[in-house]
Amino acid sequence: MKTLFLLLLSLALLGGCSSKPTYEFDYDHGFDFAQFKTYHWYDDMVKSEMATYRKMNASDKRIREVVGNELFRHGFKESDSRSADFWINYTISRQRQQISRSTGYDQGMHGSVGAGTYGKSVSVGYSSGPSVREYEEGTAILDIIDASSQKIVWRGIAEGRLKDHPSMNERYKVTVEVTRELLAEFPPAP
Repeated sequence: MKTLFLLLLSLALLGGCSSKPTYEFDYDHGFDFAQFKTYHWYDDMVKSEMATYRKMNASDKRIREVVGNELFRHGFKESDSRSADFWINYTISRQRQQISRSTGYDQGMHGSVGAGTYGKSVSVGYSSGPSVREYEEGTAILDIIDASSQKIVWRGIAEGRLKDHPSMNERYKVTVEVTRELLAEFPPAP
């Protein structure tokens, strides 16, 4: 449960990215997106342990607000009923990454002796071993599901390096930026 909380809290759609995220999009090229006018949240339609948990934290509220505002800007309205044209769902994950830079030597003293045309030499050095740097990377996935077929017809993915200890204001700002980028080309042009 703690891990799940950290996943949602840490990201809030990559809240507090330290570098610009990368974006990927995929969608059903034969699908008629012009029929979409209203949406409803997938978690409100399909009950699951994840859906129940999401509703218990502030990140879910922030994500729904930001995504809802962006969809409204694109002309979509949230429907309170099961008659919505499409459902929207999100997934957030976070993983720790490591960068190792090897010096070519293990930790400790190293030395060498050399002889050549111009004389002899001795060298001594110390290596602290490979350097390791850890950072966190996050992924946010936004799915658009056709309500009638119950199939994913559009997916946007944002990936980026997370900033250490972002403030709530930074999380909100980045959530807005990432959401705008994810939905900038939604619905796709025919």
